[in-house]
Amino acid sequence: MSNDGLLQKAIKQQAADDEDEPIIIIAENILEEEIPISKIITTLLVGALLPIIALMWFGIYLDFIPLNLLYPIVIFGSIILVWRHLRIGLPASMGGVGMQTMRAILVGGAYLVMILIPLILGNILVGEMSLGEVEFSDDGSTMEIKIRQNSGSSDPVDALVSIGDWSSTESLAINKEDGFGDYGSIVLTVSDFYQFNALPSNPYTLSITVDSLVMSTTLDSAKLSRTITDVQSSTAAAFSTDSDDCGTKDSCVAGVVLTAWAGLDTLGDNPPSPMSLAKYTINAIMYYEDTNRKLAIYYPVIEVENTIAIWDSEGGQYGGGSAIVGDFGSEISLEGSVSDVMLNAKYIPIADWEENDYGCYSFEVKVSQHVPWATGPEPSITHTSYYLYAEEGAGGDNPNNTDESWTRVTSCDD
Repeated sequence: MSNDGLLQKAIKQQAADDEDEPIIIIAENILEEEIPISKIITTLLVGALLPIIALMWFGIYLDFIPLNLLYPIVIFGSIILVWRHLRIGLPASMGGVGMQTMRAILVGGAYLVMILIPLILGNILVGEMSLGEVEFSDDGSTMEIKIRQNSGSSDPVDALVSIGDWSSTESLAINKEDGFGDYGSIVLTVSDFYQFNALPSNPYTLSITVDSLVMSTTLDSAKLSRTITDVQSSTAAAFSTDSDDCGTKDSCVAGVVLTAWAGLDTLGDNPPSPMSLAKYTINAIMYYEDTNRKLAIYYPVIEVENTIAIWDSEGGQYGGGSAIVGDFGSEISLEGSVSDVMLNAKYIPIADWEENDYGCYSFEVKVSQHVPWATGPEPSITHTSYYLYAEEGAGGDNPNNTDESWTRVTSCDD
C-alpha cells in the first residue's frame, strides 16, 4: 500500500510539472519575441506623439476639464496603451513574468524627451509678447484682451491701453495658459470707452504699449455699434369676408398687424440693420386723426436688451409678451390676439381699438435709447406712418354692396 502511494504521488507531481512547463515556455517566448525598431517608432508616433499634438491643438475647446489635469490623464493613458501594444511586460516583483528592458528604456526615454523639451525650451527661449484674441462677454458689457508670451514673467507690468481718445494704464501679468500657450489678460468695461457706432465708418482701434513694444488691432465693428440710428413703422390690414364681421359688405377690415424696426440706418428706404447688443425702449401708438387726435391702439411698452424684447401681453391680448429682435433682423412684430394665415402674424382685432371709425390713422413708433449706449444729440427717434381706412363701392352686379380698404398714404393732411 505504501509503494502504491509513493508511485501515485510521483505520477501526480510529474503531471503538475508537465502542466506548468507550457506556461513558462509561452511567457519566455513573449519576452524573447523580437519587435522591429520600425514598429516601436511607429507605435510611439501614433500612440504617444499624436495624442499630445491633438491635445495642444484642440485642448482649448475642452473647457469642461482644466488642461493642467487633462495633460497628465492623456499622457498616462498613452503610456499604458503603448506599453501593452509593445508587450514590454512587468517585473516579477510587480506580479509580472518579466519585462523587455530595452523596449522599456526606449519608450521611457521617448516620453521623457516629449515632456522635458518644451519645458527646457520654454525656460531658455522666452517668446516675444504679442496681441492675441479680443473677446466680448455675452452681454457685451466687458471686453477681454489676451496678451500672449510663452514663458513670460508672471510679475505684473504696466500696460498703456488706448482706444480712440480714451486711455488707461492696466496691470498685465503672463499668468494664464491655454491650448495656444501662456498669456495674460486685461478686462475693460465697454461703456468706459464707447462713444458712438463703429459702423459704418468709425472703427475702434485698440493700442497697447508695454515698455517700448506697441501692439494694435481694429476691434469688431459689429460688436461696437449699439446706438439706434433708424426707426421705421408699418401696419397691414387683416381682411374678413365673414358676414358676422362684415354684415352686408363683401369684405371688411378685421384688424391690423403692427410692425416696428429699430437698428442702424442703411441707404434708402431699406429696413435698418440689426444691433444685437443694443438696449432701448419701444413706445408704439396708433392714433385716429380726426379734428382732435384720438387714441386708437396703445401698445404696451416694449423693453429690448441683447436681442430679447419683453412686454406685458395683458393676458394674451398682445401676443405672447416676448420676441427676438436684433439677432438676424431689426423687425419686431407687435402681436395681437388673433392669428391671420395670409399675413403670417397675429393682428389686433378692430373691436379692441379705442376708435375704429372710417378716416385717417397714424402709427407712431418711438425708440428711446438706454444708457450707456445713449449717445448723440437726440435721446429718442420717432417714425410715423399714415393709413386711410375707408368704405367704398364693390362694383359688379350689385353696386349697393360695399367693402372696406386700408391704404397707406403720405399724411393725414390731404
